[in-house]
Amino acid sequence: MFKFLKDRKKKDNKGFTLVELVIVIAILAILVGLLAPQYTKYVEKSRKAADASNMDEMVKVIKVYAADPANELEAGAYVITMSKDNTVITAKGTELATTGTLTGLAKEMNSSIPKWSETKVKSQKWGKDGAYDTIVATVTVGADGGTSVVYSNGADGNTKFANYMAKGSED
Repeated sequence: MFKFLKDRKKKDNKGFTLVELVIVIAILAILVGLLAPQYTKYVEKSRKAADASNMDEMVKVIKVYAADPANELEAGAYVITMSKDNTVITAKGTELATTGTLTGLAKEMNSSIPKWSETKVKSQKWGKDGAYDTIVATVTVGADGGTSVVYSNGADGNTKFANYMAKGSED
């Protein structure tokens, strides 16, 4: 008689049934389905903040360089154009390079922000219909070294980036 009970104990396995496992997997799938859209919103918000921060840092370098009396930055408009491929700074139609009149500013950019020209737009939400767009900052340097900045998007008249920079957020 005891042998029968001993054999029965071996057959009473403690564990999960297939039905219980399927129910747990279904609950996890529902949770992932509910949370995934929120996650993508946070990722996009992070990309927008990174774009704004990168642009702001480049603008600050130009402003500080222009305000320093030891530097002689020529008055005029300095345009920072960031695209999905790279970043370009132009002044009076001339691209920032390590030669010519913009040598000092080029060295300052390279020392303050290494590989600044490789900076790319991260967010796809600046353009229309979820497409990448260029973001632009025009830093105007006065004869006295004073500066002003105007932000904009590409040539399509879109103002999403300018609005973001003015408000400091998407809202």
